Amino acid sequence: MTPPPPYFQLGAARLYQPDAELNERLPAGTAELSAYIKTLVWVCTEFFNYYTQPAPAFGSLGLLVAAGLKPGGQARVWVDVVDGTLPADVHDALTELLNGAGSDVRPQVTGPVAFALEGRLGVGPAIPFPEVPALWQSTAAQSHQALRLPDDLFPHIFPD
Repeated sequence: MTPPPPYFQLGAARLYQPDAELNERLPAGTAELSAYIKTLVWVCTEFFNYYTQPAPAFGSLGLLVAAGLKPGGQARVWVDVVDGTLPADVHDALTELLNGAGSDVRPQVTGPVAFALEGRLGVGPAIPFPEVPALWQSTAAQSHQALRLPDDLFPHIFPD
C-alpha cells in the first residue's frame, strides 16, 4: 500500500531577481540557495506531519513562504496563509522554526536576495497565490514610490 502524500507539498519556487543578478550576489552559485530552499521545504513538511498526526488537518489552503537573505548571514522568513486560516500559535511556531532553520546551509550573499515558496496544504488554495507577502505589498503601497525588490524594500521590512 502506497503511503499518502505529505500534507504539505511544495507547489512552486519563485525567485524575485533575474539570473544575472543572482549570479552576482551568490558567489558560490545557486547550489547553496537550492540547499536552503530544500531545508525550508523539509521544515514545513515535518512541521505539518507533526501537527496533522493524529489530529485533523487544517483543511486545504496555501502558504506563501517568502525569504530574504542579506550579507553577513542574515535571513528572515515571512509566512502568509492563502485562502484559509491557521491558528495563530501554529503560524507563529512555523514562522519561528523557519527563521531559525538552515543556518548551516544558508548561502552567503554579497547583496540582498529574495525568493518565495508556494506550499499547498491538502489540495491547496482555491485562489491564486499572491506575488509577494501582504507586508511587502502594504509597505510598498505606503512608500508612494516604486520599491525595487529586495534592494529598496528590505530597509523598510528587514532592517539591519
